[in-house]
Amino acid sequence: FDIWQRHKDEIPGPRQVIDNYGRMNELAGPYAGLKVAEARTRVVADLEKKGLLAKTDPHYKHNVQLCYKCGTVIEPLIMPQWYVAMTKPLPDGRPSLRDMAVKAIESKTIAVVPEWQEKIFMHWMKNLRDWPISRQIWWGIPIPAKYCACGEVIVDVEDGIRECPRCKSGELKRDPDTFDTWFSSGQWPYATLQAAGGRDFETFFPTDVIETGYDILFFWVARMIMFSYYRTGKEPFRTVLIQGLVRDKDRKKMSKSKGNVVDPLGVIDTYGTDALRFALVFGSAPGTDIPLSEDKVRGMKHFANKLWNIARFILANTEQRHFALQEPPEPKTDEDRAVLAKLAETKEQVTEHLDHFELHEAAQAAYHFAWHELADVYIEKSKSRLATEHGERTREVLAYALRATLKLLHPFMPFVTEAVYQKLPEKNAPFLMVERW
Repeated sequence: FDIWQRHKDEIPGPRQVIDNYGRMNELAGPYAGLKVAEARTRVVADLEKKGLLAKTDPHYKHNVQLCYKCGTVIEPLIMPQWYVAMTKPLPDGRPSLRDMAVKAIESKTIAVVPEWQEKIFMHWMKNLRDWPISRQIWWGIPIPAKYCACGEVIVDVEDGIRECPRCKSGELKRDPDTFDTWFSSGQWPYATLQAAGGRDFETFFPTDVIETGYDILFFWVARMIMFSYYRTGKEPFRTVLIQGLVRDKDRKKMSKSKGNVVDPLGVIDTYGTDALRFALVFGSAPGTDIPLSEDKVRGMKHFANKLWNIARFILANTEQRHFALQEPPEPKTDEDRAVLAKLAETKEQVTEHLDHFELHEAAQAAYHFAWHELADVYIEKSKSRLATEHGERTREVLAYALRATLKLLHPFMPFVTEAVYQKLPEKNAPFLMVERW
């Protein structure tokens, strides 16, 4: 069809030889009534019988569309569709839907993280064609259109029109198609808030950050941007955080047939929610695929256990007064100075990484401090100092470091950190989530 579009002045219009039931129609001559696959076999046999078949290549491969439910080959048919004009200026004088979205990205009104995903987005947008929004499927939002035999097409959003405005006929036929799912999903940012009533729309639109996978950057994100500008004149969000897809440990697509699927519910039952959350973030840069294996989740379960052991040791050797400090205690030993300096550095690193949506770097910095600085070094050395003249200050450092570590890890491991936080004898807030960062 694309080839014909480019050469339609030279070639007569395409003729459809497949009917809506997947069989050859009357234009197919002797093959009329046959299913497509049967007709192909007959055509090849007839060509060979007439000596017109040059050769058959059994190894020739090409891509075909298959039904996602039954695997049947889909035969594209040229049928009337509803389209949204993407590159045409709007009737009210505003730029086209595409141009408004492109301007939002180019002007940094909307930031895409990571930035290299922006290039992919812009390539899609600048090569955009009109969008067919009608689908010939049963389930979906109906196209709000009706047809009259006189040729009138009536848009009836409220489904209240019962006669043709031109000829007054009451015999109106409803459009059988439904909307593309992305047509409705693309209106999510403002439609949900406006439907809720109250001040939700004024308060939360545009929102700060939306997070999604790179596989629907164009299908969903681009449509939300275009529709929001069209309907509200504003961007729907200020930052788009793009994540990769979860793959197996060898970065291959998970598939039941391959047997490499990691079932998240089963993993949670075995290793806990926090272990899975941390495994998904740890070592996974935004916009890149996430290799996941049960071994990785198991390793994060060990880290969660380590955090419990850190807390158990500190709580067993401290009292309520040691948790009263809001600022870092004055160090008395080289070990105090080293761990407090490393903690301050880690706080800065985690904060900066989170501000720049580098979640994997933030997780790694918090992990390294908790395990290798606090547990492996300071706690081990503190065991011999608790009964000395430095014991009181050591306890204050331990208490301060525990509270700070829980805060650093809370975005990634909310359940175990909250459980430990509730055991602290002195808390600054009812929940760790609202503790001062």
